[in-house]
Amino acid sequence: MKATRRKKRLLRKDRGSALLVSLMVIVGLSLLGLGFVAISETETAIAKNQLSVAQTQAIAEAGSKMVVEWFQDPVWAQANAGLPSNDGTVNPNLAAIKTTRVSGPDTGVYRPTAQVSLLDKPYRPQFVNRFYGDENSADLIINRTTDSTTIDAVNNILLGPNAEDKRDGEVTEIKIYAPPIVGGILTPNGTATNADGTLQQFWVGGQRFGVATIKVTATTFRDRTLTGAAKVAPANILGTHAVRLVVGELPLPIPGGPIQSNTSISFGGDFIVHWGNETSTGTLTNKRNPSSIPWANAYERPHFEHGYETGTSVSQVIVTAGGSGYATAPLVTISGNATATSTVVGGAVTAITMVNRGAGYSTSVQPTVTFTGGGGGTGASGQAVVAAEAWPATGSTFDTLPYFNELLNKSFEDPWFGSRSVGDNMADGTTANGVNPQCYPYSYTNDETSASNATYFFQWQSTNTYPWQKKVVFPSILYDFWKKIASQGRGYKGIYYFSYDKSGGGGYKKGGSGTTRPEAYWVNSLTTGSGARLGPGVYFFDTVDGINPQKLTGASRAAQLTPSESWNASDFGGSFLMEGFVYLNNASWGTQGVGSSATTVQATYPGEPFRDIGYPKWNAATNAWDTTGCGGTICRVGAGDGSFSYQDLNGNGKFDVVTMPAPAWTSYDSAATAHPAGSTYIPKVWKSPAQATADYGAPCTIPAPTYNGTNPAATDCSEPHEPYLNLIYTNSSTASVTVGWQPNASQTFLPKTTGATCNAASSQADCTSNAYDLDGAQAPIDVILDGILYNEGNYNSTGNSAFYGSLLIQGNVSGTGTPDIWFDEKLIKGSWAPPNMPRVIVYNMQTDEEQQ
Repeated sequence: MKATRRKKRLLRKDRGSALLVSLMVIVGLSLLGLGFVAISETETAIAKNQLSVAQTQAIAEAGSKMVVEWFQDPVWAQANAGLPSNDGTVNPNLAAIKTTRVSGPDTGVYRPTAQVSLLDKPYRPQFVNRFYGDENSADLIINRTTDSTTIDAVNNILLGPNAEDKRDGEVTEIKIYAPPIVGGILTPNGTATNADGTLQQFWVGGQRFGVATIKVTATTFRDRTLTGAAKVAPANILGTHAVRLVVGELPLPIPGGPIQSNTSISFGGDFIVHWGNETSTGTLTNKRNPSSIPWANAYERPHFEHGYETGTSVSQVIVTAGGSGYATAPLVTISGNATATSTVVGGAVTAITMVNRGAGYSTSVQPTVTFTGGGGGTGASGQAVVAAEAWPATGSTFDTLPYFNELLNKSFEDPWFGSRSVGDNMADGTTANGVNPQCYPYSYTNDETSASNATYFFQWQSTNTYPWQKKVVFPSILYDFWKKIASQGRGYKGIYYFSYDKSGGGGYKKGGSGTTRPEAYWVNSLTTGSGARLGPGVYFFDTVDGINPQKLTGASRAAQLTPSESWNASDFGGSFLMEGFVYLNNASWGTQGVGSSATTVQATYPGEPFRDIGYPKWNAATNAWDTTGCGGTICRVGAGDGSFSYQDLNGNGKFDVVTMPAPAWTSYDSAATAHPAGSTYIPKVWKSPAQATADYGAPCTIPAPTYNGTNPAATDCSEPHEPYLNLIYTNSSTASVTVGWQPNASQTFLPKTTGATCNAASSQADCTSNAYDLDGAQAPIDVILDGILYNEGNYNSTGNSAFYGSLLIQGNVSGTGTPDIWFDEKLIKGSWAPPNMPRVIVYNMQTDEEQQ
């Protein structure tokens, strides 16, 4: 009995421990369960964040591709894809999205005027057409702070117009800035900072690899209804993703004229070339000899700045020799009624000061200057200049006579025509190698409208040796390069590759697969024609076996070229047009009769000739010509920059020209030819107050900012500018063009762009006028090509087909037909951009930047 009681006592003590153990087990299991629950919730959060990241990446990628489309067609993009207007009267946020750049001597914003749309061609080479900022100092910054209207428009188009459409993310910022640059210097803009406090920096110099970098940032918010700082606060951001694209200009060949051969040219029949240079790296037999504005040498037109400043008084006397031994200032005598005094330093005459500018002088005959007295000094000489302050005659070649008078009020059949060859140009018959590079040198006494001694024929142009030889260059068109672009462009609209089908009757397959079709079928871009209807673009037709023929010679090269083609009306299908760049590898290509298949296009005349010698700079503060830092001579701006330059004195963003009746003048067309006053009009060029008073009767005044070209004040003068020849265009592609200006109130306004309405209120970019025209008027022509056609083989035509753009032929050019070829000068200006033609390609895409 005793033992049994002890046992029962021990059991009562153990019952408390069991309870504790049970509780601990329960707690442990509960914690473990909670842990699993927490893990599952974390996984859910991770999955949700990952989904947010993927969604923002997709939105950023879609946004970046939309911005690429802005470059492809800015007019369409402004109407349909959210591109902001470059017109400040339409877009009140325009100033906010543009960053003021400082790159070397250049300062200003991208595309400062409304004449060219944002992101439109040209993309080079002027400061206003290029991007210079880094990522923080982007040239264009579009976000909710700078332009909420555009951000909303982009998101509405990209995602949808409703708030719910943006629940999973939206585009919050678009930046466009410089492409990658090698060898340039990223230079701070003093101490100026960006909105985020970083130092502003812009590129100076270097080599550009592309047109622009595009950065698009997308963000997902917890609560989209918040505004201001609350919306972009970190606590409200679920995730962001940025995508960067580098875009480069579609690298189309840059032709030198309407037709070029890398072998030889021998035109037969009535082959007519218009509006540019025909060139050959071999011999050249020409079939056309129109009247054209003459060439002084292989590089320059006659220096028509001389005579450009009209007047009848002496503007200055240039000291051509200082002499020696002068104890006092010698007396200066100028033939006629002008008077001046001299300055002597160190016994030599150093300067002449006009006292009375006189009147009644002719720009064709310079007054004589003599020096007498001065205490026995000798040897001083000077040259009096009539009317011209900015471009006085220097005595050097083509600077001694008023060449402007030789061109004024004359009509030319084709002012831009030229004929140049590396070999013998047969215009003057067979000549020995190296003799007479310019077949018919220019003479002041030539009749410039006569084609019998045309100055535009050049031969032996195999090197660059100023002034008589300027090397003829055939564009570099590389098979491997273009095949790669076409092959890798699959899926992009406007870039097409075609393989040759050896077993399919000599046709081609788009992308290397599908139905075999003839070459002519594929290249017909018209939506109304019987062809493939692919639209404008790059069309690359491969060789027989897809092998580069440019690495082969002889029979092996010939074997890779596809069979010769000669298209006729049956191939054109009743309505035909090639638009874009067509790359052929035919042994020979040409056309026969076109029938009624040609398409009417609005061809644009080339622009007006100008002398790229800079404009004289006016200092409005001192009311005098600016000579600061220019050795006492008038400073010039814009010389050699490749574009027409002027000084915008009234700040209205365009060149303002004022015209006046031309005084009587004489030209020398084998003999002196008198032209009565008022036969045409000329620019009333800007002059100093004293010279303007002598020549115009009053000092020059600046045209009002609202000046429209037709309503100048009586004392207004043209803004300082480089000399140019105004051409009075017509709307016929075969009509002659006249050099001259018209009265301000009755000048001719013709469209340069399709659909433009032209009057005094029209933009200079849209309509011709007395002002300088970078592009000429439009004229309708019926053609089968609008763009560039290259053939690796020969060209042979027997029909009447017409072309607008350029034909580039690796082999020989021959034929007996009657084709016409008009050059599209926009191909060398970088502004060629028909609707729907791809303009840029994506060089690089970075999509891996994300934040959570």
